[in-house]
Amino acid sequence: MQRNKNFKKGESPTTRVNYEDHSLKFLDWVDSIGLEKTFFGRVVQLMEEKFFIRRAALIFLYCVLLSYTIFYQFDVPYNFAVGDVAKYDVASPIGFEMTDEVTTEEKRFKAEYSVPVVYDFDTNVFERVSQGLIHSFRTMRTYYRETSWAKSSVANRAQVKEFFQYKKEFEKELGVQVSDFMYEWLIDNKFSPRIEAVLIRNLENWYERKIAEAPDRVVPASQTSVVARVVHKNNLGREFSINRNDVIDLQDPENFNLDDKKDLDRFTESDRANILYFGRSLLIPNLTLNKQETATRRQSARDAVIPVTITIKKNQTIITQGSVIQPFQMAVIKQIENIRADKRKDITSLSMALMLSVAIMVFFSYLKRFTLNRVRVAFKDLVVMMLIAFGVILFTKIYLFIVDAAFVSKLGHLLPASFWLYAAPVAAGPMLVGLLVTSGEVVWLFTAFISVCLGVMVDYNYSFMIVSLVGGIAAARGVFNCKTRNDIYFAGVRTGAVNALMIAFILTMTKFDQEGGAKDILFAIPGGFVGGIFSALFAMMFIPLLESIFNYTTDVKLLELSNLNHPLLKEMIVKAPGTYHHSMMVGSMVEAAAEEIGANPLLGKVMCYYHDIGKMEHANYFIENQKPGHNPHDHISPFMSKTLLIAHVKDGVEMGISYKLGTPIIDGIIQHHGTTLISYFFNKALDLKKPEDPEISDQDFRYPGPKPQFREAALCMLADSIEAAARSLDEPTPARLQNIVRNIIQRKFSDGQLDECNLTLKDISKVEAAFIRILLGIYHQRIDYPRSAGGGLGEVAGSSSTQG
Repeated sequence: MQRNKNFKKGESPTTRVNYEDHSLKFLDWVDSIGLEKTFFGRVVQLMEEKFFIRRAALIFLYCVLLSYTIFYQFDVPYNFAVGDVAKYDVASPIGFEMTDEVTTEEKRFKAEYSVPVVYDFDTNVFERVSQGLIHSFRTMRTYYRETSWAKSSVANRAQVKEFFQYKKEFEKELGVQVSDFMYEWLIDNKFSPRIEAVLIRNLENWYERKIAEAPDRVVPASQTSVVARVVHKNNLGREFSINRNDVIDLQDPENFNLDDKKDLDRFTESDRANILYFGRSLLIPNLTLNKQETATRRQSARDAVIPVTITIKKNQTIITQGSVIQPFQMAVIKQIENIRADKRKDITSLSMALMLSVAIMVFFSYLKRFTLNRVRVAFKDLVVMMLIAFGVILFTKIYLFIVDAAFVSKLGHLLPASFWLYAAPVAAGPMLVGLLVTSGEVVWLFTAFISVCLGVMVDYNYSFMIVSLVGGIAAARGVFNCKTRNDIYFAGVRTGAVNALMIAFILTMTKFDQEGGAKDILFAIPGGFVGGIFSALFAMMFIPLLESIFNYTTDVKLLELSNLNHPLLKEMIVKAPGTYHHSMMVGSMVEAAAEEIGANPLLGKVMCYYHDIGKMEHANYFIENQKPGHNPHDHISPFMSKTLLIAHVKDGVEMGISYKLGTPIIDGIIQHHGTTLISYFFNKALDLKKPEDPEISDQDFRYPGPKPQFREAALCMLADSIEAAARSLDEPTPARLQNIVRNIIQRKFSDGQLDECNLTLKDISKVEAAFIRILLGIYHQRIDYPRSAGGGLGEVAGSSSTQG
């Protein structure tokens, strides 16, 4: 084939030259307009560069939603219900028209249930039942005559049992199930035509009436008749009315008795009972409830009712003092509340949204200016903080409404409203953010933001706002570097204690001289303590959900990953035991160093546990997993060796993603080699280079990076190289170990591998001391025990025998 041979020079044979990307055409069209060159385009671009107007618009929309949630009112302004006696007159503050829902619903209900129940009347039921009875009896009589019945009773009984092979055919033609006893009785009576005739005559008498299944359950007691629609093909759609008392209940057997006394005298009492039982079992209703048609007619009747509209004038008295409150009056009061709330909510919510938007923009400006871009809020963190803030506001709103309706109104004389207010678990928000976001500046700014929202929501209660602010910061501080899930609970206890102290101080300043102030203070203090504990419980409940949805790696999740029974670690100890032990050693070194410099020791240790998981794919190509005298690199080129070594980073990232190790761990896997030069294979490639070969660049033998971006990744890089070098020493003396640690750290520093992380020279000095201390503990010198105590095991057998 000559395909792909006529392409231009420099063009790939696989290039789709006839393909046109329509998105590029759109971009070309936008460029041709030149909006960015107009005055309006330059203003928009300048606003975007200076004020990030797109981000500001998103924040404003969120603040609008949050503001409407803050000012949404659940509670009813009047403290009474239907049936209560009004203690004072209630007049309408506004004039309006409304639908009298109570009266309208009463009319609709009456109209709906005045519609009679609709049944489908089948005139062919008797014909089908009788035909089935005749055909089934004739078939069985034919089989009976074809059977040579024995005169011996024993043989006869055996033939009766054999005759049961026709029972299914009998039931199929009859259309109903027949018991074995009844079928055997019919066999004994030879499927007598007399029995058949009696059954048909009585069925005909029974079907002259209207039979339905449990009509009392369907037809309301207030209805005296029902509607029947004929479903026979010749009378389809004809309707007629039936008196309710004329409808016979199929489930009541007393409605169906044998009437043909003359023919019944020829049968015994037991035969008559069997005929009656068999006849009743053949009955099926000729009236069937049509639920859909009944529901449609009732809905049409409801829809036909015109709503009752009433006009309420301003200052019109709705409830007079001493009168019993009626449902209609409560409906008017609720309508007034809804109208007033809507009028007030729009302007207030808009102002609140603008205020919150300005506050958020000021917070971001502060972070950018005073942290010198050291603290950056990722989009995921921003979304999570928005969700947490909205969730706390919404939950607190619902909580206060339920508490006010269920407890304060009934138990207010025992527990004042201040107890329930300060018992709200508002510190759960800062706890969750503190567990998910590592930046302290972001956490306390979030706490300040949510405290302002809570204070405004609770009728501008500044005491509650200050308690929420201080208690929230204490909660976020309490969950910092938590080691177990119980630490979250103890953080709640500490938060409760801080809340109690703040409540005691603030309420003493503001309410001590007021009437009932002492009672409020005494009950609000334990309420604040309970609120701290509730906050911890809510945080423990929701943190796993946020970890899973947004792929966060909190200290709690790190504790789960540090379990040595994790599937990846169990697989590593089998496939790459040398790498496993190397990772454990590196983890111990990094944990000790992280504690010295104030980094996260748990993150550093867990990161080291998983930093070399990619080696499992080609374990034999790494020295710690090789057997003595067997090195696969001896048989491949240094370029292939370099490729295999670099591949373990990519393989490790893929495994980390599949096992959901989290972003920090995966970042550690990517960065733990930085852009380090693979010097051994680089030098080997130089030695094997021929004069005619192209020049070999050291960039070809470096890891792709990036360099470590945070301290824990840098510690992992240093410990990884130091532990591997220490393991290669034949005699790991203290002096040699110290030199290895110092030289490797100096080499990494000189190579620029530590340029992009925030390790200081002081930190590096502490890290060096910590690494030396751990290595000296691992490779400390051991004395050899006497032979009598099991020593001398290092001696070879030959030398032992020679000495002997």
